[in-house]
Amino acid sequence: MLFLAVFCGFLAEYQLEHKIEKHRAKEYALSLYRDLTADTLAFNQTISNLNICTRNIDTLITLLGKKEELPKNTKNIYRLSIYAFIFPQNRPNESTLQQLLNSGSLRYFRSNELIDTIKNYVTEIQLFKEFRDDIGSMNIEFRKVQARVLEINPLINATSYNGFLNRQNVLYDSLDFTEQTQLVTSDTLLIKEYANWCALKKFYMANTSAKIYRLKLRAIGVLQVLKDEYHF
Repeated sequence: MLFLAVFCGFLAEYQLEHKIEKHRAKEYALSLYRDLTADTLAFNQTISNLNICTRNIDTLITLLGKKEELPKNTKNIYRLSIYAFIFPQNRPNESTLQQLLNSGSLRYFRSNELIDTIKNYVTEIQLFKEFRDDIGSMNIEFRKVQARVLEINPLINATSYNGFLNRQNVLYDSLDFTEQTQLVTSDTLLIKEYANWCALKKFYMANTSAKIYRLKLRAIGVLQVLKDEYHF
């Protein structure tokens, strides 16, 4: 009888522990689902913003190449240079992921497919972080070159317009670059150097867009498995 009582107590404790782990797994799954849903929307917006920037930088490079028309195009060069001055990007929300990894709570998930998709997503985030470090170094050097050709303060003021990337007419209708706004230099070699750096900036933006798209695909993969497992 004593053995039976101990055995039944063990089973009850096991069932309780199993129930607690199952509950925790669902809590983590829901939290992760919310994080990834928000991240996916943010990824879409960032990709859109990067595409807007690269299109405008293309036009900027064309204007910089028209040496005889630089004085006439100065205002537009400033307006388009705003898109080269900024660098739209966003950081994935890793709060739930870090809790799962650092506490060993990933074991609560019984699905190997879910665990694998989460690990793949974490790997993709790490690759993106390493690439983002390169972006920071490049952007510092880019702005040094930009400052040798343009006055930077008007560009900084322009970025204070909230959501200007989604309302492009703001740059052309509301931001008034006066006739006194001139290029800092007329040196054709410096202007050519600026155009080359703009091309490099566009290249980095295009690569960032591609990497964020990969992040988005990984996030969608995790979301799909979470939906299948927990019926969110």
